[in-house]
Amino acid sequence: MAEQLVNAYLSGEVTSLDTQLSTERVPGAAPAPEADTAGMIGVINISGGLVNRPMPGPSGGGPVSYTALRDAFDELLHDDGISAIVLRIESPGGMASGLFDLTDHIYASRGQKPIHALVDDYAYSAAYGLAAACDEIWVSRTGGAGSVGVCAFHYDWSGNDAQIGLKVTPIYAGDRKIDFNPHFPLSEEAHARALESVDATYGLFVKSVAKYRGIDEAIVRSTQADVYYGDRAVAAGLATRLGTWDDLVSHLGAPGVDAPGQAGDDDGGADSELGATPMAVGAESESDVEEVADAADAPLDPSNTDVDAPVPDEAAKLAATGAIARAVTAAGLAPDLAVALLEHVQDVAHVAREVERAHGIADLCRAANLRSLAADLIKSGASLEQARAQLDGATASVGDELVTAQPTQSTAVIAAAAKQAESLDPNRVYARRNNPRGAKK
Repeated sequence: MAEQLVNAYLSGEVTSLDTQLSTERVPGAAPAPEADTAGMIGVINISGGLVNRPMPGPSGGGPVSYTALRDAFDELLHDDGISAIVLRIESPGGMASGLFDLTDHIYASRGQKPIHALVDDYAYSAAYGLAAACDEIWVSRTGGAGSVGVCAFHYDWSGNDAQIGLKVTPIYAGDRKIDFNPHFPLSEEAHARALESVDATYGLFVKSVAKYRGIDEAIVRSTQADVYYGDRAVAAGLATRLGTWDDLVSHLGAPGVDAPGQAGDDDGGADSELGATPMAVGAESESDVEEVADAADAPLDPSNTDVDAPVPDEAAKLAATGAIARAVTAAGLAPDLAVALLEHVQDVAHVAREVERAHGIADLCRAANLRSLAADLIKSGASLEQARAQLDGATASVGDELVTAQPTQSTAVIAAAAKQAESLDPNRVYARRNNPRGAKK
């Protein structure tokens, strides 16, 4: 889930509006007789995938980073007006790099003031590591915790390279230099080395959770990276007690205090929901797109004094871009056709109409046995009538007969195939990623 969300950020399918870190202060317990004021409860809202360091880019400020989390935590820890700290977590996890430096820091800070984790409504993998470091972990009856495990992936593109006629010749020094290069299959030796590294990180994760939670390492390992919900999480030793936000603040002596709003709570769908299906990133219906479009037109909260917060125009642009990407992703188009449509659509209000046009063109191209032309027709903005006319011209020599053999490629088809191969050139892909505006001529 975390990998999907971080990759979706990097590809522009979600923006920083979908991955949030915010710090709030809410009224705490009533003051003691000798105190002048009541202590405040410091709340750190953690939502989305987690990365080691900030990674701003075209999609905004980036996913939540451990660096930013530590700064927020230390600010509350050293604030004499804060009587307790709550990590309010809804995150599938993220990178192992940098995680244990932060969790050890949180664990070492115990005793200075109460530190609670509220699983609201899931804390998996790296996010669970953050929760485990706190004094107590509160989880609702439907909240999920755990996934104490480590994974890594090697992507082997060599088969795809061969299909598109791309041959990669490595020129290198050092026997291990290209062990994990995606253009070549993973050797058994490289796989063994990668597994050794994963096992070492897993051992560190297990040892850390066992220490933080005061349980035996064998118990943590016995979970086999499974996730536990509600009372099962408590029974497994992965949570301290059942409870919601209201239960937690009542425990802290502040009954009735409302949970602080998170950026995106009221924006009509800017938060991408990652549920049982990790790929469920995006708007589920046209109404979601309309609601996000409305939010993009709304002014920013004037109480937001963050000097790095986007100005209204930038926030609106990020919201609209995210809404377009989510709607197109949810439309069920093939990946190349979805990319082509994203390059054409500029207004969120036109998404539904453009998706319908894209599906129509895709159907026409399949019927004409010219699937390779679909992406260019969609990207160019061609209407169904224009697409039909071009396809009729390309298939004029065939007539109305049904052809089951591979048709002779027309000039248009050859040109389209060449253009598609050019678009898959790694150098051009990296150029577009690094310079998304300037790459388009």
